[in-house]
Amino acid sequence: MREHDGPPARTAGTVSARAAAFDALYQREYANIAGYCYLLVRDEELARDLTQEAFARLLARWVAVREPRPFLFHVVTNLARDAWRKDKRRRETMTVLASRPSADEPAPDGGVRDAVARLPQPHRTVVELYYYADLPVSEVAAAIRRPSGTTKRLLAEARGMLATALEDDHA
Repeated sequence: MREHDGPPARTAGTVSARAAAFDALYQREYANIAGYCYLLVRDEELARDLTQEAFARLLARWVAVREPRPFLFHVVTNLARDAWRKDKRRRETMTVLASRPSADEPAPDGGVRDAVARLPQPHRTVVELYYYADLPVSEVAAAIRRPSGTTKRLLAEARGMLATALEDDHA
C-alpha cells in the first residue's frame, strides 16, 4: 500500500500540525504544479492564479484527501480546461461583436464583408478586432493571446489576401 504525501494520520492531530503539513506540501509542490499549469495555459499570471486555487481547494478538503499531489494535478487540469472554455467563449463573443457594424457607422460594403468572411480564422479575427472593433494592435494581440509581432504579421497577410480577393471580385 502506497503512503500518501501528507502526515500519517491527518484526521488526528492539532490544527498547527495539519497547517505545518500543508505548508510543507505547498513549499515542496507549488513550483511543480505552477509549471505544469503554465504548460497548459501559456499565461504566467493565470497559471499562478489557477495553482493558488488548486491549493485552496486542497486545503478545504485537507483531511479527506489521501493523495494530495495527484489531487492538485487533477484540480489544476480541470481549472485549466475551464479557463480554455471561458477564453474560447470570450474570443467567439468578441468575433461576433467585432463583425457587427456599430449603429453610428455604415455597414461595410458587401464585397469587403464577404472577403473578410472568407479569410482563414486567425486572419479574420485580427481584421475584425482591428478594423471593426477598432482595437489597437496591442489589445488585439492580448485578445487572441499572441505576441504583437505575430498579430502585425497576421494583419499584413490579411490585407494582402483581402486586396487579392477584392481585385478578383472586381475583375
